[in-house]
Amino acid sequence: MPKILVIEDDPILRNEMVEWLTFEDYAVLSAADGRAGLDLACAHQPDLIVCDIMMPQLDGYQVLSALRTQPDTATIPLIFVTARVTHADMRQGMQLGADDYVTKPFTHAELLQAIAVRLAKKAAQDQEYQRTFAQLQQALTQEEDRRLLRTKLMALFAHDFRNPITAILLANDVLYAQNEWLDPNQRLAHLKRIKGAALQLTRMLDEVLLVAQLETAQWELQPEPLELGPWLQQLVEDFRIMSGENHPILLENQLATPLLIDARLLRHIVANLLSNALKYSPIGSPVNVWVDSAADQCRLQVQDQGIGIPAVDQPRLFEAFQRGSNVGKAPGTGLGLALVKQAVTFLGGSIQVESQVGQGTTVTVRLPFQSAMPT
Repeated sequence: MPKILVIEDDPILRNEMVEWLTFEDYAVLSAADGRAGLDLACAHQPDLIVCDIMMPQLDGYQVLSALRTQPDTATIPLIFVTARVTHADMRQGMQLGADDYVTKPFTHAELLQAIAVRLAKKAAQDQEYQRTFAQLQQALTQEEDRRLLRTKLMALFAHDFRNPITAILLANDVLYAQNEWLDPNQRLAHLKRIKGAALQLTRMLDEVLLVAQLETAQWELQPEPLELGPWLQQLVEDFRIMSGENHPILLENQLATPLLIDARLLRHIVANLLSNALKYSPIGSPVNVWVDSAADQCRLQVQDQGIGIPAVDQPRLFEAFQRGSNVGKAPGTGLGLALVKQAVTFLGGSIQVESQVGQGTTVTVRLPFQSAMPT
């Protein structure tokens, strides 16, 4: 059952649209202003949004801009319902990423037709993505031509690149076109979105490079002294920016001695575990990161309070392109934990996952402890 969010400040029209859509067997959420609508969109990730333009708190353009600069909501189709139908209005909305306009007053049939068209288009896009993904899984399982596998892998990453690129471009457009009307907090929020999206792209590119190097056995360990506390703190700060500060990330480091380790592989390990913890956790729930040492091992734990991993999926967690059966629409390639496993193996360590559906996941990585202090 498709989920539709209606954002409309006119209570009579809002109730009518909710009634129409409910009668057509849609699951319907509604909000009376832009701020409440944006919060609902982020929390529930509807399949489509119907949004007025002239509203209190945030107008429709501001809602759309915020949606398009957040990775989790960037691809949700949005239809404006409005009496503002000048060419300039439509151009502004389309530049921000609106999918359609329905002009007030409109009929029951007009609204339903616009919604059906947009949902069908989104379904076709999702189906094409799933088809590509399925082909990639099949190619991997059957060990088909490696060049074809790499080509499809690049296509998959290219698909996931679009969200952060769109976030950068749209935030930049808002800063360029509306800079003089933005207050300092709004300006800072858009700048943070740009930096967060750029950091996300950098991490994805690092993953592509790591896949290529591990695939061709070109990776050479480069251990270096690493002050783990400041290094982890900076990585956590980057993820706070990327996640829009939607999750408190709590870091506890009990390792005071510098560690001799390949920082590039360690970054891949921690970044992927943090990314998964944030991606599959409800907004506002904390993610905990602990680091300590025991005997001759360094122990790293990342714990979340997210959706958890079904027991049936856990034996295949570290296989490439495998994802939990309960991830729903959460974006991802299923490659992260496979990369983590390879990186941990290269470092001579081990990894363990404990998870229960609805209660969260704890991933524990144990690495050989090599002190960088002179002996």
